[in-house]
Amino acid sequence: MIDIDFILDQSNPQALALKLAKNFRKARIGKGMTQEELSERSGVPLSTLKRFEQKAEISLKQLLMAAVALDASDAFSSLFVSKEPESMDEFMKLNESKTRKRARKK
Repeated sequence: MIDIDFILDQSNPQALALKLAKNFRKARIGKGMTQEELSERSGVPLSTLKRFEQKAEISLKQLLMAAVALDASDAFSSLFVSKEPESMDEFMKLNESKTRKRARKK
């Protein structure tokens, strides 16, 4: 069965941010780290970590610093990566459509 809340959350940036913050907190606790310990290890201010876990507000740089300290930075390298073609037909189709290098202005 399809979870409609999940589908709606995927297009809602605030819901995605809150889910990310929730997962972050679980990862921190799973590693047995307090917010204070993570702050010391990552160089991210304690107040920033608290705000992130409560309100999902943090800069990308600070999120990356905290993720590195949690040994959870691998997921960031897979963001925005193009899918590799799985067949020769997909490869040919992909190469045919790659003439334009920039998006159009609207």
